[in-house]
Amino acid sequence: MKKVLLSAYACLPNHGSEEGTGWTYATTLSLNELEVHCLTKKDGEVAIDSILDSGQFPNLMVHYVRLPAWVDKFCDSNLIGMYFHYIYWQWSAMKLARQLDQQHNFDIVHHVTYGSIQLGSFLYKLRKPFIFGPVGGGQRAPKNMKRYFGAYWTREWMRDWVGTILQYTNPGFFKSVQTADRLVVTNLDTYALARKLRPNLPIDRIWDAGLNSTFLPKKAIEHYPDSTLKLLWTGRLLPRKALELTIQALGKVDPAIPVTLTIVGGKGEMAEYVPHYIEQYGVSKRVNWVGHVSFQEVKNYYEQSDVFFFTSLRDSCPHQLLEAMAYSLPVVTLDLHGQAELVNDNTGLRVPVTNEEQVVSDLARAIEWMYTHPSERMAMGQAGYSFAQSQLWETKIRTFIDELYPAVLAKPVAYSPAFRRG
Repeated sequence: MKKVLLSAYACLPNHGSEEGTGWTYATTLSLNELEVHCLTKKDGEVAIDSILDSGQFPNLMVHYVRLPAWVDKFCDSNLIGMYFHYIYWQWSAMKLARQLDQQHNFDIVHHVTYGSIQLGSFLYKLRKPFIFGPVGGGQRAPKNMKRYFGAYWTREWMRDWVGTILQYTNPGFFKSVQTADRLVVTNLDTYALARKLRPNLPIDRIWDAGLNSTFLPKKAIEHYPDSTLKLLWTGRLLPRKALELTIQALGKVDPAIPVTLTIVGGKGEMAEYVPHYIEQYGVSKRVNWVGHVSFQEVKNYYEQSDVFFFTSLRDSCPHQLLEAMAYSLPVVTLDLHGQAELVNDNTGLRVPVTNEEQVVSDLARAIEWMYTHPSERMAMGQAGYSFAQSQLWETKIRTFIDELYPAVLAKPVAYSPAFRRG
């Protein structure tokens, strides 16, 4: 049985985002005849150990990288503190990995979370067959849309600035990108960044969003046209998610068109501004803000809606889009970053990011188009469901097991300029 050392700083059961991604890789790999040793933070120790004690994953061993208390205090302090905590953790993980490698002699080393290319990994130092990714981080929010970040634009600017500095100062970044036996990126923005450091070596692309088979409905859902067009927005109320842009566009829709927007999400820095947005753009009769709800209720909203709306100004590979398409919803989004790659002309409408006035106008026209073209939007939803079926976590992780792992174990790897989509 091959032994895999998995680096998953973020790894928690029953969570979404990066935490859920780390746990999904660890458990799925271990169920496919691989002995998996997962390095992660101590935060999830109680939850993870209770599952491991149940015997569900006999081939999974989790090793908690413990840091000094003074370092842990930095984790949630601010952006710089979080980056410092992560890089310190990576250095400590590397030292623990060396000890574990002496005991287990790992066949493959694989970094999955955090999925940020600039933050990197120090596990290249083990000099073992090394896979880095999927990672994102090459995307930048458009400066001409900074108004939607409000007071948080300074933080967004700092994120970009720190990311640039790390490209030159963090050996975990440039050494991982240059020396990984396989580099896997999740979007074209990150591909362009990586290609500068890796001009003659292969780069694969695998989207770092996926679905569990239990989430996908057994058959496509028929969202039959009703008298009112029902839009849906879900997510954390973060500055980069630009919920204001969605509400502003709704305010520009022809008043004669019956349309409603349901907002699912109550957590995040911008939550306090939502009532103001609704009042400012005169859409109080068109908006239903339900706040934070259970996961089952989120699925109910997917099933009851007609169109999914997503206007994030920076996103690597949004999970919400796959969830919406799994429930046969057509998508209206921006032609930007990960959403521009997940959504195509068969599954939704993508609005170019030009200037604020034009973007708002184009989004409003997209809503009107969805209302006046019910057959076409239903066809988009059916195409989205077919696409979602190809984006199951089991399928994605089997790509590593069946293709990338054997490739790094059978070095040298021949260079090919092509890269995988999926």
